[in-house]
Amino acid sequence: MSHNTQKKSVIAVVGAGPGIGEAVARRFVAEGFVVALLARTEDKLQTIAQGIEADFGKSTARYYITDLRIEQQVISSFTSIRAELGPVEVLVYNAGARRVNGRSILDTTTEEFENFTKINLFGAFRSSKCVLPDMLAAKHGTIIFTGAPGSLRGMPGLSSFSPGKFGLRSLAQIITREYQSKGVHVAHLIVDGPVDGKLIGSVTRRKWEREGEEEKLNEVDVYILQPTDMAKIYWFLHTQSRSAWTQELDVRAQKETMLSKL
Repeated sequence: MSHNTQKKSVIAVVGAGPGIGEAVARRFVAEGFVVALLARTEDKLQTIAQGIEADFGKSTARYYITDLRIEQQVISSFTSIRAELGPVEVLVYNAGARRVNGRSILDTTTEEFENFTKINLFGAFRSSKCVLPDMLAAKHGTIIFTGAPGSLRGMPGLSSFSPGKFGLRSLAQIITREYQSKGVHVAHLIVDGPVDGKLIGSVTRRKWEREGEEEKLNEVDVYILQPTDMAKIYWFLHTQSRSAWTQELDVRAQKETMLSKL
């Protein structure tokens, strides 16, 4: 059964949560898309979908509970998206797994390393394989991977995070070289710094309050990336002219030192 009777263009946001994922979904829906939201936690997905429909109308968002570590769940979700909404024109792979506090290699379990890599890399590989056939048939499509400073260089404590992000960057380059000439635009977006979501934003603000950092509290946007501003970058990448496609872009708040975590 179709849940996209108006035949709107479809964007799939994988790793849809409060922050970049929700902001990107909202930006594309505002531009006339219908969004498929994929993540593991139903409560968060439901809240985001209901909020989008409340603001933009019925049938503008639909969610799919998906554990990206399990290939069959990824395939099943994208099969349902195609049947219920239509072929995916834009894939935003925003999923990421990392520790808040670093842990050395010797203290990192094999299970954590495998799980994080499956989310940071394998899920992107699987999602891309699901959407590429329709993009190639249509001779156009956009795939955007959300990267991090850990995509460029390994740092102490990030042994379960950076390898997957390194691989994600490579995957973006490979898909570009294989399919850009056939109309598929792939971009790797390096998010260099903390994003003002419910977790990081709240923790950071409380820290500033404790330390009396009034200037930072009054100018949050120059210290922390704002999701709605990030969403503009994703839209910009999707709407670029074919004569000037960006393959990799890095972005940070004004007062974040460039690639400071390197």
